[in-house]
Amino acid sequence: MLGFTLSKINLLIFVVAVFSIVLFFVFSFSQILVENIANDYVRIHAQDAFTLVGSPTLCAAQIHYLKDSIEASSGNSGRGLYYVLNIKQGTGKNGLNKMIFALAPRRTPETYMAAASFDTDAKMNFFDFQELITANPSKINIYDSNTMLDPQAKTQIDAYVLLKEVNLGETTIYVIPCSSRGGSDCSTLMGIAGQKIRPERFNCSYEN
Repeated sequence: MLGFTLSKINLLIFVVAVFSIVLFFVFSFSQILVENIANDYVRIHAQDAFTLVGSPTLCAAQIHYLKDSIEASSGNSGRGLYYVLNIKQGTGKNGLNKMIFALAPRRTPETYMAAASFDTDAKMNFFDFQELITANPSKINIYDSNTMLDPQAKTQIDAYVLLKEVNLGETTIYVIPCSSRGGSDCSTLMGIAGQKIRPERFNCSYEN
């Protein structure tokens, strides 16, 4: 009887061990897949920005909407990785600037899991979402470092406008964070940012 009981216990231990190993590999594979999708995702955003910067237009803008989450498959809607997207400026080669799109898990925003970038001679300026929604010019600043997008924020920051302006031969890219809904929509916040950029004249329009 004792031998039979021990046999059952050993079998249970074996089954649990096998299940744990399988679960570990499934989880690891899922993580790798999510990281690959995240890398493709930021690469697309960087490529779109690179195309806009290199376009012959003197004044143009594009609006980009973010996914709610990064998901390994279409069947996992709502259960993917919640993330933040940091669009920032870095130092490129040969005196150029570097535009960087860096994605991190929302719970650890300082730990990037995917990034894409390109070098450019364009100057980069960034707006802050919380300052823009005040619609108060005295509280709105233009930064040269970065802006953070968070699709899961209380007021969703799940979109941004890339605005290119060429003035006196100098190209400047403005990154304007915005929301896909409510009074914080991209059209509204782009207008507010435009008044800060150039109060005397601002007539750029964005393309969807």
